[in-house]
Amino acid sequence: MPVQTQKKERKIKPIDGNSPTVRKMDFEGLDQLSDYYVAGNSFITHTVNAYHVIFPEGERFFIKSVKAFADQVTDPDLQSRIKGFIGQEVQHGKEHEKALEMLEKQGRPVSRILKFYAKTAYGFFWPVLEFIFGKKLKLAVTAGLEHYTASLGEVSLKYNLHDQAEGEMRNLLLWHACEEIEHKSVAYDVLQTISKSYVLRIFGFIVASVMFWGYAFTLQHLFIFSDPKIGFRRYFADLISARSYAKLIVFEVGKMSLLYFKPGFHPNQTGGYDLANAALATI
Repeated sequence: MPVQTQKKERKIKPIDGNSPTVRKMDFEGLDQLSDYYVAGNSFITHTVNAYHVIFPEGERFFIKSVKAFADQVTDPDLQSRIKGFIGQEVQHGKEHEKALEMLEKQGRPVSRILKFYAKTAYGFFWPVLEFIFGKKLKLAVTAGLEHYTASLGEVSLKYNLHDQAEGEMRNLLLWHACEEIEHKSVAYDVLQTISKSYVLRIFGFIVASVMFWGYAFTLQHLFIFSDPKIGFRRYFADLISARSYAKLIVFEVGKMSLLYFKPGFHPNQTGGYDLANAALATI
């Protein structure tokens, strides 16, 4: 059953894909959440925990990738959207870092998992890829990852998956999903300004796909294997219980990911803005 949340009064600007807005939310009470704060399920909760680790460093990666080419953007509207994009990503990183503090208080090995992620992704994979293929690939990967995060956000909102999360975590996940939809075309439009190469775009998306699914699975299981409350029986019981969620996300996000391979694709074609607006009003 969804966890009921007492609504906190907030004045929130509506979603506008043409002008992303920085919303400083300052979510509180995350330290009051239970160990398995999403549907009481350890498998789903540790999947979300994995993304709490991924997002702060990931947001900084997105910002650097876009900033590296921002001076080549002459369109004033896109320049304005870049500023909104950067501001939103900074806020996302801050709120997910609060979630990491909550996980540390729960006794999760956040520092070890974060160290593993930072060393492998940003100490090895990205430097090697940038050395071989240059900064344009990082921008292409960022555009691809933005398509994934927006797709995941849209699926979450469409099927009310965020309502399975307790307290302010529900609002944090919902807000992040809405803003991912709002700014989903910014990195893509910067990439198209720099290079319209279909090969670059698709290669970047393939790398993004490996990173998106690979780190989600790996970090999720690092949390699971370090959790003393999860034994053999609990693992498979929660895995079976989470199957409907997993199938929904993999199928729906996978279906949306295929759109990226269309030669004439643009993120705006998937819409989702009205859905995000309606959802954001519930915070």
